Amino acid sequence: MWKRFVAFAIVFCTTLGLVLPVSVSAANVTPVVTATYSVEDQVAMIEYSVKSTYKIKSVMYVKDKITDPESTVFKKNGISVTGYRSFPVTESGVYTILAEDTKGNKGLTTISVTTEFRAVWISYLEFSSAGYTEAAFKKHVNQMFDNVVSMNMTAVVVQVRPFGDAFYPSKYFPWSKYVSGEQGKNPGYDPLAYMVEAAHERGLEFHAWLNPYRVTTNSTDVTTLASTNLARKWLTDKSAYNDRYILSYGGNLYFNPAISAVQGTIVKGVKEIVQNYDVDGIHLDDYFYPTFGNNYAKEFDAAEYEKYKANCVKKGNSYLSIADWRRNNVNTLVKNIYTVIQKVNSDVQFGISPAGYYDKLMMDDRYYVDIETWLSKDGYVDYICPQIYWSFSHTTYPFKETLEKWMEYRTNSSVKFYIGIPVYKAGSDSETEFKNNQNILSEMVQCGRESGSVDGYMFFRYAYFYNSATKKAVNKLLTYLAD
Repeated sequence: MWKRFVAFAIVFCTTLGLVLPVSVSAANVTPVVTATYSVEDQVAMIEYSVKSTYKIKSVMYVKDKITDPESTVFKKNGISVTGYRSFPVTESGVYTILAEDTKGNKGLTTISVTTEFRAVWISYLEFSSAGYTEAAFKKHVNQMFDNVVSMNMTAVVVQVRPFGDAFYPSKYFPWSKYVSGEQGKNPGYDPLAYMVEAAHERGLEFHAWLNPYRVTTNSTDVTTLASTNLARKWLTDKSAYNDRYILSYGGNLYFNPAISAVQGTIVKGVKEIVQNYDVDGIHLDDYFYPTFGNNYAKEFDAAEYEKYKANCVKKGNSYLSIADWRRNNVNTLVKNIYTVIQKVNSDVQFGISPAGYYDKLMMDDRYYVDIETWLSKDGYVDYICPQIYWSFSHTTYPFKETLEKWMEYRTNSSVKFYIGIPVYKAGSDSETEFKNNQNILSEMVQCGRESGSVDGYMFFRYAYFYNSATKKAVNKLLTYLAD
């Protein structure tokens, strides 16, 4: 009815020679400002864009949350960035960007910036192997995440796939007993979906922590695994081709890092998380190849290496040493994970937290973690977080010198650098300094800040923030972080 009325009015006014006022909606004339930011070496670079009907006359920003474009705060404290598309800031907080066009129309946006990443590792050990009802799980997560916020942290790194299992409905991995009480049993709700939602409601980033190769520890009995567990299926079916997809070593079961089909399954497992959940990051820890010792060339996936070597000889090609071949296996997995994340959602960060002893990572009989490549080339990781778990006075790996050594390997500035901090060692007898120095955790953070090159910290792990032995050092740390 109203459309016919408007049409009639237009015809009537036109017939009389009247001029109708032209109404331009506010959305068409108010400048629309959007902003994003990235952090490198404790400096956030805020990038903004403005869409406007008219030419933009000025752009400025203030470190404050302002909702009124006419606020006098802009005139008093505004910093002009007219003519630029980005600007650096060195302090965390909320920033408001105001754009004004030549007609006096103003638009603004706010952006919350964190120049220092601070995360708490929440491992499977923070969950009960007896499982949870949905209500009990949510209550447990709420309490942990509320506490993390009170610690002035910015993120949680939660282990959602510790043993070839999952805290979410997966096409590839069975339900974890740490949510349902029994591997393979559906808890009747989606724990990961709730944790992501709960983290974001509190302003926390959520990073999904995965262990890529580990299937079991201290047991090789596949009958204890769920019937849907790939390890059990591969080792008990009647097919011979997949018998080496799972390897046994040192009383543990592992996915075979040398098998491309196994690597593909691990990558697909990452892809389904990034596709189905609004996670902020995918995180791998320090568990890669086991330590083999002197017989490293004959252990574990040596049979696959011999096949690779024979194939190279047959074709007249050169071949890698078994150590470099294993490094290439890990690098291939890491690169493929990075690539699939970029294809699905390039906003999701991918990082790895290797053990802190950089020299042992480069040995030929263990780990095969190629930190030199990851820290120097694009296409592998967005961040590295070495676990520098020694005191300042440690005879082999003193904290400050170990940090400096790691920084020497970081020749690609686009790779963010975080430090893993050992909250669990505070107050312990592991080293005299951990036992006697209540400031050791805060001094580790201070050391990182003074370097000017550390982008953040991850603290291991949640439960030790509430441990009697660590209490004094933790209180000092939290006071320091709150300043």
